[in-house]
Amino acid sequence: MMTRTQYKKLAFGLLIYTILVILWGAWVRISHSGDGCGDTWPLCHGQLIPEAQRGKTWVEYGHRLMSGIYGFVVIYFFWMARKLYPIGHFARKAAVATLIFMITEALLGAKLVLFKLVTTNDTPYRAFVMALHQVNSFMLTGAVALAYAAAALNDTTPTPLANYKKYKLLPWIIVVLGTTGAWAALSNSLFPTDNIMEGLLADLSSDSHYLIRLRGLHPVLAVLGAGSLALFFWLKAQTTENVLLQKKSVQMSVILIVQILFGFSTLFLHAPTWMKITHLCLAQVIWVVLLQWVFFTRNPAKSAS
Repeated sequence: MMTRTQYKKLAFGLLIYTILVILWGAWVRISHSGDGCGDTWPLCHGQLIPEAQRGKTWVEYGHRLMSGIYGFVVIYFFWMARKLYPIGHFARKAAVATLIFMITEALLGAKLVLFKLVTTNDTPYRAFVMALHQVNSFMLTGAVALAYAAAALNDTTPTPLANYKKYKLLPWIIVVLGTTGAWAALSNSLFPTDNIMEGLLADLSSDSHYLIRLRGLHPVLAVLGAGSLALFFWLKAQTTENVLLQKKSVQMSVILIVQILFGFSTLFLHAPTWMKITHLCLAQVIWVVLLQWVFFTRNPAKSAS
């Protein structure tokens, strides 16, 4: 029988794997491999193991294989939470949320494939489904991250301190930024530009494709939203006497500033693939750290990050 210590290690491993699956999904989009398995799902060209020579088939199939394994791990993760924690424990609730968001993530991925919202598809419907997909991926990562943090809570204190409600809106800033980032990434994939000034003029032109006009929204909101968050955490670190809260707040402020600078570097270097994926990875890390700050850092004795 697994112990709670082992379960926490499982949760951490699942968190890393969740982010890897999301990053591989980004590579599928960036490499225009979304139709690598045709319009069949969950099989690839109607086969369990495809017989294909095209590289993008293996990119898409690799993502499906990773996702399939992930599904079985999440089911086991959920089942073990029911065995180890009593009803009402936060770790158990987070495991339920993980299972739910895993299912919806798979359904949204299937929708992109079955409705051919992949490769060069530039319809508003694709942008809408991609936004839902991005939001759901944040919810999935967040559920696993909170399950990991909650795994250390005992049965007498089975939930985070209620004080987290004071800051419950902060994580949604990252979700909004992530959604606009998904649109910007889609726009850059479909309408790449090698000239910053030409790209900016296209962003502002009323004759441009709607995705080109949308992509300028992300850097503006990133400066306003992430910059405001960085300032908030920096001020929080200066005004609190709680050493742990100081440390966590400075950590949040620094990583937000790094993300802003990295984002602009990605823009000025014409968004090379490795920088796109790193930018997305940093966004997921910020989301995870911010959730743990909001839910657990307020209670130093029970902080599990």
